[in-house]
Amino acid sequence: MKLAISEVFYSIQGEGPTTGYPAVFVRLGGCNLMCGGEGTQKDSKLHSGATWRCDTIEVWMKSKSKEFKDILPEDCIEAIKKGANLIITGGEPLMQQTNVIEFIKYIKEEYSKNCYIEIETNGTIAPIPEISQLINQWNCSPKLSNSGMPNFKTYNTNAICKLNRLNTAFKFVIDTDMDWVEIKKFYFDIIDHKKIWLMPSGSNQEQLIKSKEIVAEIAKNNYIKFTNRLHIEIWNKKTGV
Repeated sequence: MKLAISEVFYSIQGEGPTTGYPAVFVRLGGCNLMCGGEGTQKDSKLHSGATWRCDTIEVWMKSKSKEFKDILPEDCIEAIKKGANLIITGGEPLMQQTNVIEFIKYIKEEYSKNCYIEIETNGTIAPIPEISQLINQWNCSPKLSNSGMPNFKTYNTNAICKLNRLNTAFKFVIDTDMDWVEIKKFYFDIIDHKKIWLMPSGSNQEQLIKSKEIVAEIAKNNYIKFTNRLHIEIWNKKTGV
């Protein structure tokens, strides 16, 4: 069995409920969305009303098919054996969920049967029961209109409802009150409000400084959890650290 792999590295989780936890990141190639608007992959500019762009496009658009035994370098294997979480991210990992199931089984059999597994998904593809049984935590980041993607591509009620029944943190990238209005309009009736996290947009420290105070105020005023982007605050990098 193989997976399309873009990058693998050992770091700490920078977002959501497990912020600060040691973690091995396995970034899979490919995605069914193009946050930043169609065309951003060619010119790195914002299109279709987007106010931010996916900060890992240049990484997940390049991938190499690898057999399971060749995916993890030695430092990542050692980290998992010593208790680091395994975070499967992308791109959109559920595009490869059948093979992801087998990869998780491989990790548990070869390195750590108690490995804590997280998956990061955009919430457009419903997880199948076989994978749901293997995942400890889901980090779902549904995309709003500020992503430059049309609603018919980003909004999958069936997938969101299935994820809401699991141990899922729903992270929304926002930087204005209108983003919060959109969350309430589309998601408040189908998501447990205690599972919602608001995250400021920004792929570098300068952008993050501008947006995080605004988002923190929205979180305070509406009694919703706030998550920062720790990896950017520490390293001023969006990936690979």
